[in-house]
Amino acid sequence: MLVYPYLVGTGYIRYLDKRARKIEEERLVNEKRKQAGVTFPAAGDQEHLLIIRFNISDHVLEDIEKGKKNIRDGLKNLCRFIEYALNGKKKVDSLSEDGSIEFKTVSDFKFSFTIGFGVGFFEKLRIDKGNRPCKLTAMPDYSALGDVAPYNLQQTDFIIQIGSNQDYLNSWLFQNTTGTIKHNKQKTLLYGARTETKAFEDEDVVPDIYTAIKSWANITDFHSGFQRIDGKNLLGFNDGISNPFRLSNDVIWTTRTDEPEKFRDGTYMVFQKIEHDLEKWRGMDEEKQEMWMGRSKYTGLLLGTLSKENDRKLASNMRSDNRIVRDRAIKEWKRYYNMQKDPNTKFFVESQIQYKNIQMECPVWSHVRKANPREADGEAKRQIFRRGYLYSEGGSSSRMSSGLLFICFQRDIKNGFEYIKRNLLNNKNFPVPEKRKFNSWELRQRQLQGRLTMNQLQKLNRDNYTNLSIDPDSLNTGKDGLSGPSELGVYPQGEFPVTVTLGGGYYFIPPIPRKKVSEIGEQFFN
Repeated sequence: MLVYPYLVGTGYIRYLDKRARKIEEERLVNEKRKQAGVTFPAAGDQEHLLIIRFNISDHVLEDIEKGKKNIRDGLKNLCRFIEYALNGKKKVDSLSEDGSIEFKTVSDFKFSFTIGFGVGFFEKLRIDKGNRPCKLTAMPDYSALGDVAPYNLQQTDFIIQIGSNQDYLNSWLFQNTTGTIKHNKQKTLLYGARTETKAFEDEDVVPDIYTAIKSWANITDFHSGFQRIDGKNLLGFNDGISNPFRLSNDVIWTTRTDEPEKFRDGTYMVFQKIEHDLEKWRGMDEEKQEMWMGRSKYTGLLLGTLSKENDRKLASNMRSDNRIVRDRAIKEWKRYYNMQKDPNTKFFVESQIQYKNIQMECPVWSHVRKANPREADGEAKRQIFRRGYLYSEGGSSSRMSSGLLFICFQRDIKNGFEYIKRNLLNNKNFPVPEKRKFNSWELRQRQLQGRLTMNQLQKLNRDNYTNLSIDPDSLNTGKDGLSGPSELGVYPQGEFPVTVTLGGGYYFIPPIPRKKVSEIGEQFFN
């Protein structure tokens, strides 16, 4: 498999093969500088996710200096427990194949712990400006991001993300027992020119996350996520295909030009919960679903990569009982997939003639084009690293709620997530008429789909779409893709679109000080 070289002057690798990824991931783990749960382990190795969000308790803030000490100690207890577990000292009961109980460490479960800090943590404790990340803000109100409904999940002071390959481990680490755990604490003493290491009194370690935070924080919400084995989302489409390469990009981790040295190798996290109306979605025909997404539901490839007939045939062959046919089809699919997974490939730039079919058949208002225009239509490159999980849970009145736990990481939320959300996905003018007019093919497709203004509908001639008098407002693409469908911000299928954002928050994920997970958060106090 092809490995792209380093780009001179940037330290940025575009692609790593399997062996190189393993080496790089081991290096990051051993370096103990960057928090796990962002780029490593791979999300594909962690089928289950647990999000815990919480705020500082009001009673802790009655005396700021005393409260600051309590929270500092509380964070130390929390992160010491995680470090204790990561070092293999906390055993997990697990059922073996022969029915007996065996004890495993959390590392056996591809475990990761990630903690992030919201702006409220810094403001409530009056943390000095020099001890704050430079670009952290609260998540704006729904209207400021262009969403259609008020959020019921608000910004919080903290977020914890636990990932593993077993759902019960995530819940067990949150709350499993009462009391404390003892382990020997060693100290090195100096006797003149001689040193000696001795074991002193046992040190208390809390037994779980809940015990560590209950005295100084209030939990606001929990969210459990999972991944489908086929890599598809609940809408039936492959998700996250075009994502910055997780171990080799300059999108995620902060640098010396972004933050002070003690915050270098941190990252900014966005968490949002997005509900899907699956009943409404399933009521639409398959072709319209594909147009909204901009991808084939069968192969996951961009529309226009293959003809509809060849796309369906390729998908069928990849599931063939004939091994030769199946292997040949998978090899062909991988060729297209490897080309399209690079988010820097400029498919939608008009000068790229080799992608003309994709430009013509993948609608300009589809989700894939609005989420990443790939520098087309004058847009600067804006990228985020997505690590989302699906959710499905019981709701009120016996109604199931399902959708996406949207999680992304970047060096700068304003120039990453916020720009994409506000100026691309939720911009009714994207990318026209601000950037350009619809070309004749796009205009005809919109009209054939009934995407017309009231003025156009009154003038509609079924036999001659091209002679319509075009209202200037029809140039707007509306809030389409996974934010629509719509025409000028109006949703023809009802009051709400197929997907509704329920809210969330922004957080800073700090680096690990002095290679000790137990000291995460200390850089905000020193």
